Amino acid sequence: MSKRSWTKPELSRLLELARECPPSMIASELNRPVTSVRKKMREIGVEYVNGTEWRIKQINRIISDETPQPEIKRPAAKNYESEVLDEFWRSLLSMARIAKKTGRQMDVLAFINTYRKISR
Repeated sequence: MSKRSWTKPELSRLLELARECPPSMIASELNRPVTSVRKKMREIGVEYVNGTEWRIKQINRIISDETPQPEIKRPAAKNYESEVLDEFWRSLLSMARIAKKTGRQMDVLAFINTYRKISR
């Protein structure tokens, strides 16, 4: 595998994405191996967001009251499975918002397991 040198636009994009995304996402965006992205970040002294921190930020962004929820266009005919999934996501987001407002944490995995038992 040949080593490709970093271009100025790639470096600026790397710096831009490093504030918000983990190296794996940056690598896919820049079409480079993850190891190459991590190495370059260490060379230029940029700390990177780990995957867990990124997922937490994304979940908080989704459940925040300030973020408008995107309108999802659905086909006219719904099947049973999509109705169940829609209900699941509405319930999950509703519970997450309540947990956030009350300052409590929500165990998403426990919620999913409980929901599986109920929907059987």
